[in-house]
Amino acid sequence: MGRKGRRAGSNHPEGEKDRETSSAAPENPESMDEEIDSPDTSQSTFEDGSELADSSQDATNGDGGGISIRDRLQTESSGGVFANKDLVRSDTIIDEDRIVGRDDQLGRVVDNLKPVLQNEGIPDMLLSGPSGTGKSLIIHAVCKQIVELCESQGKTFGVISINCEGPKTADRAVYRLVKAAADDLGVDPGVPQTGVSTDQKLERLYELMREYYDGVIFILDEIDMLEGPYQEAEYNSLIYQLSRARKLADFDGPISLTAITNYADFMKDLNSRAQSSYNPDDIFFDDYDANQLRSILRNRRDAFKPESLADDVVPLVAAFGSQTHGDARKAIDLLRWAGELAERRGADTVTETDVRDAQEKYTENRKLRHISGISTQKKLSIYAVAATAHYAREHPEWIPAGPAFKTYQFIADTMDSDQYSRETFVNHVTEQSTYGVLDFERRGKGRGRGVHMYFSLSEDPETIMETIREDSRFEDLAHEEATISAVVRERLKQFRSKN
Repeated sequence: MGRKGRRAGSNHPEGEKDRETSSAAPENPESMDEEIDSPDTSQSTFEDGSELADSSQDATNGDGGGISIRDRLQTESSGGVFANKDLVRSDTIIDEDRIVGRDDQLGRVVDNLKPVLQNEGIPDMLLSGPSGTGKSLIIHAVCKQIVELCESQGKTFGVISINCEGPKTADRAVYRLVKAAADDLGVDPGVPQTGVSTDQKLERLYELMREYYDGVIFILDEIDMLEGPYQEAEYNSLIYQLSRARKLADFDGPISLTAITNYADFMKDLNSRAQSSYNPDDIFFDDYDANQLRSILRNRRDAFKPESLADDVVPLVAAFGSQTHGDARKAIDLLRWAGELAERRGADTVTETDVRDAQEKYTENRKLRHISGISTQKKLSIYAVAATAHYAREHPEWIPAGPAFKTYQFIADTMDSDQYSRETFVNHVTEQSTYGVLDFERRGKGRGRGVHMYFSLSEDPETIMETIREDSRFEDLAHEEATISAVVRERLKQFRSKN
């Protein structure tokens, strides 16, 4: 198979926070291409007859003095602390010599993908573990090398990668895959985003594979976010289709489906069809410790100019990073933010004070910002836990999962929302422990009486509820306080009477 129109250097993954609206076209796109006839003048006139000043003039600040906007934009920086700022952006694909503390995981991914070079089959993979532990970093770093080695052999290996947080449905995710492949190849997607079936989009994806690629890896980052509006999560159908792509696409080359998730028990949530076709090599990524974070940050010191980092900066950033569950992504971001704060104050050195200021800004309402960004079902689950804690008469520190789940069911009915199983509810809640929103533990109730799950929120329950009600889908719950309170107290009473 030959390469047709592929753009050089187009193998980078899709942006982590890709949104449906991020590149929305105007309602009348044709108007963007029209040439507007207007007099050749340096002035424009508003409808009321007033004139806009000559566009060549500088706009100064409001007091009539000081540096103008244009001067500020065009003036070259006289200092600064950064030499290569991209190295402290967490989404940058780095060289393998900068990868730290992931020898076992790196080795397994390399061994799994190495057969591509001999045009042999490769396994599916599941990369799981907490945020910022190197899952996306490892798979994209290895794929970058595979692509380059295949090109040296005259072969084209396709890395078709999307983040599943944005699409929300399998149909949209399939379109994202088509567009990612088309962008990589420099060709037209060939299908519209709406107006055609998912099967037609899949067939276009398979057509691109057959025509241009000798081997393919699909990377579905944050796969657990692809829940969709129905009882059964949308990721089931997508995994089922892509894990059978070699047969469905009539594709001769090697194919791998690699899913990435923070949820260690993700496979348990797959339906039987998806489980039967998707049998991945499950590779777990554990938290980084402070020493590993320190090494990671030192390997990126050349992002800064020589002598621009005070000696205590990297150890302090690593210490803060280890307090957030060993999240390397956040540690790298914190180091960059500290550098940006130093530049804003006109300094040529990043100091401990910059790090502490950056950390303080980061931790302000961090957990609440996280809650604002999670999916509707996860918000509903956390709201139920917070409501149970808030409306309980004695305001207990630990909330039993049983009454919280009953509260979840009631609130879901009130909102006319889909309801998930108790197991999924518990998974949605316990997942938030990764982000410091809550803790959970299991407690035995004595011989023959089973084990119960309990939750403890790290933020004020009422504040959590208010944060979630800022979402328009939840705002009407403010009018249901009396009813929800009654339900909570009755469910807690029933729980205690049985336990």
